[in-house]
Amino acid sequence: MSASGNVLRVLVGPAWRAAPGVLAWAVAATTVAAVASATFPLGFHLMVDGALAHDGARVVTGVCVVAVLFTLAWTLSTMAAARNSTLTDRVGSYLMARIAILINAVPGVEHLERPDLLSEIDQLREGRRTLAGAARQLLAGWQVAIRSIAIIVLLATVYPPVMAVPLVGLAPMLADRRASRVQQASGDALAADRRLADQLFGLATTADTTKELRTYGVTGALAARHSAIAERVRAGSVRAALLGAAWEGLGWVCYAAGFVVVIIVLVLRAVHGHTSPGQVVMAVSLMRRAQVQVSSATDTAGSLAAAVRTARRLLWLERYAAATRSAADGAVPSALRTGIRLESVTFAYPGRDEPVLRDVDLTLPAGATVAVVGENGAGKTTLVKLLTRMYVPSEGRILADGEDLAAMPADRWRERTTAVFQDFLRPSLTAREVVGVGDLPRAGDDAAVGGAVARGGARRVVERLPDGLATPLGRWFTGGHELSGGQWQRLALARGLMRPAPLLTVLDEPTASLDAVAEARLFARFAEVSRAGREAGGVTVLVSHRFSTVRMADLIVVLDQGRVEEVGDHETLLRAGGTYAQLFTLQARAYLDPP
Repeated sequence: MSASGNVLRVLVGPAWRAAPGVLAWAVAATTVAAVASATFPLGFHLMVDGALAHDGARVVTGVCVVAVLFTLAWTLSTMAAARNSTLTDRVGSYLMARIAILINAVPGVEHLERPDLLSEIDQLREGRRTLAGAARQLLAGWQVAIRSIAIIVLLATVYPPVMAVPLVGLAPMLADRRASRVQQASGDALAADRRLADQLFGLATTADTTKELRTYGVTGALAARHSAIAERVRAGSVRAALLGAAWEGLGWVCYAAGFVVVIIVLVLRAVHGHTSPGQVVMAVSLMRRAQVQVSSATDTAGSLAAAVRTARRLLWLERYAAATRSAADGAVPSALRTGIRLESVTFAYPGRDEPVLRDVDLTLPAGATVAVVGENGAGKTTLVKLLTRMYVPSEGRILADGEDLAAMPADRWRERTTAVFQDFLRPSLTAREVVGVGDLPRAGDDAAVGGAVARGGARRVVERLPDGLATPLGRWFTGGHELSGGQWQRLALARGLMRPAPLLTVLDEPTASLDAVAEARLFARFAEVSRAGREAGGVTVLVSHRFSTVRMADLIVVLDQGRVEEVGDHETLLRAGGTYAQLFTLQARAYLDPP
């Protein structure tokens, strides 16, 4: 299919899928209303000429024509407008779901972390309402086309050269298209500033961040920065608006000149008897309606142009999702016998030359609890992203019992994976759902949810809730129960324990809101659960800065500047006297001799 055909598919397809009956009715009603509204000036011709000729029958006929066609056009247009609003709402809901599905159909997270790709997705989100109204705009364009054809045909019956009047309407339409391009270029240029301004506004008005900002006294500086960026956006938008208005004004001046010339010609023809007074009245009415059609067409063209831009972004997302969807059909092991092996793994984030991980060779034995430590920027979280298939290695490969993870469908591998991250979810759901989404097929199983709550150390959190697991959590519920950071964290840990016998369990700094003792207890509980399920050979990977917790791991991996520097258990690494021993000693000394 051609590029224009694909765009048309995106403009019309969602409306047909979301509400085919509403769309069909709207097309029929719009067509009949357009014909009726364009042809009722025929009655003016009959009434005026009938009155001058003292022909009562012709006058009555003209009155009936105007009354019937005008009423039909007004009624159908009103009804169509109401149905079009319903159509837009249904298409909007469909597009929201479609965009969400496509974003989540991409196996990795590059499109949500790279600024250039994220900008496209942000603009797609912002433009979805415009795209939802595309079918409505196309119907308006169809209505304009029918009315324009009818007007041209009727003007030809008066004086054929007058048919050129609607063609003069191309001037404001072309000018509006130019103005739309100016606005588009301005919107693209200001997209990054708008996104930054929105982020700053969110920081200054969100409860999670405003406490820290006020404590440090930076709210004024933040407001000043937001004001400066907002002013830059405003100035750019005003410049684009003024330039666009200048183009539109020029187009309408050209149309007005043509309109005046035609009226003069018709009046002169009537004076010389070449045109009847009724025809002049009809022609003036038609030309006035032609002006309305041109104005409507320019408005429609502008809105449709914005919808086309969003449609192209949706097509880009469809292509991107299709391109990243691999044909991998390898089987995921039912259990790990040897473990997970990284062979010469190197990884650099797209758009960056410097690798985050370099030539990593590492074995994570089946059934083992592995701790990954290192300074900030050492590559710990990147390693976790590779293990969970959020990214694929730039070089090398990751094997699960000798099978390449890249050959396995990412969603199938993740079905056997569970994870708890430092930036864990705090969804506005019931407590049962907050935990249950960790294993969606069992989300409604109270026994499974309760077991995960107990294993995650969140039993006391749930017991203190007004309605237990049925309690709505978060600020978005009316009467929702808000939790402390530590309480949310315990529920997140419980969520990570919902899946039975995962092949990979990832704990990436999940206990930052808990004290060292609570973290050690929770990690011990995770390790216990992991050992209890060793028949599946599951690997638990813990990323933590607390060495009192790390020392309980079966295997400790020390990363330094993207390379594996040391591997071994706690006692072995202490005896080696390397980086791990130094870091452990420094942290232990800090606990014993605080400054």
